[in-house]
Amino acid sequence: MADNPHRGRSDEHSSEGVAGAVLGYLLAGIVMWGFLGWLAGELLDLPAGIGIGVGMMLGAAGAIYLIMKRLSA
Repeated sequence: MADNPHRGRSDEHSSEGVAGAVLGYLLAGIVMWGFLGWLAGELLDLPAGIGIGVGMMLGAAGAIYLIMKRLSA
């Protein structure tokens, strides 16, 4: 049998795998860092929502960094 000419390279990312990784990194980063921000806010007696907001922004920024690093963008 002849090889399939439409078959992609083995190192290419599938769109389903990339979408799942992006969603996973974003959700995990925002939720985990949001929780750590809430915890820090409680321990440091910060005004309501400050720790959560800062933690969620740091989590999103870190997730975007990891996504770009993983996809070599």
